[in-house]
Amino acid sequence: MIDVERLLILREVARGGSKAAAARSLGLSEPTVAHHLAALERSAGVALTARVGRVTRVTPAGRALLAHADAIADSLRNAERELHQHAELETGRLRIAAFTSFCAEALPAPLAQFARRFPGIEVGLVETETDDALALLDAGEVDLVIGFSDTVTPPPEHLPVRWLERDEYLAVVPAGHPEARGPMLEAGALSGERWISGCQRCQAHLRACATGAGFDPDVAFVTEDYVTVQRLVAEGLGVALLPRMALAASPEVPGIVTLPTVPPTYREVFLALPHEPVPAAREFAALLEA
Repeated sequence: MIDVERLLILREVARGGSKAAAARSLGLSEPTVAHHLAALERSAGVALTARVGRVTRVTPAGRALLAHADAIADSLRNAERELHQHAELETGRLRIAAFTSFCAEALPAPLAQFARRFPGIEVGLVETETDDALALLDAGEVDLVIGFSDTVTPPPEHLPVRWLERDEYLAVVPAGHPEARGPMLEAGALSGERWISGCQRCQAHLRACATGAGFDPDVAFVTEDYVTVQRLVAEGLGVALLPRMALAASPEVPGIVTLPTVPPTYREVFLALPHEPVPAAREFAALLEA
């Protein structure tokens, strides 16, 4: 069997053009390099190098062997990289920033799974809106962001983005509202209503939907607490447009009806990573995608 160490020494001789150059590159003595080359040639049964003046050339047989040497060197580098990543996953930390409804509805289960799989990793969570989360990622204060985008607010263009799921917006009206009978609701039917809205991205989405339906929404109340939104609607103080995920994450509020809109609208949930994510962030991203 060909000795891998000797094969890599042949590779350095070919790259450096001499045994002396290979010795300097590998931190070995020149006699040691010569010894290993001679042993490799005895094992191969054919000359692998030839001296041409002061330069050591690789023979055709040596070049054939070098193709395998390059592949082996790449494989060893990859193996070493994986070992380092596993070592880094023994200890360390993972800092996540995610928007509120995802934190409540979809994040606890994968966080628990990650904690069981990598108990040495300390996980931190910042619950914040998408724009603030992306600013934290750009500043290096978090390792991974879970955010959302839509046609009004696209995802970041300067970061790698992976798509997780589509979250539908539903109209939320008081139970006694004339449009509450459903089964669906045209956005234009609520043109004369007062509206309750939340974060900047949600407000931008509401205004885009209203514009598409031919009206400018009268936003009377602004709150990022989804339970508060629903209670205000239940008291007849306005109507709202909320993501299905936010409704699922909230306790049931009596006195409201939720309806799909015509046409339907959605937000797209994504995760964003830096260009060179830490191993823990890569592992958690893979877990979320699975």
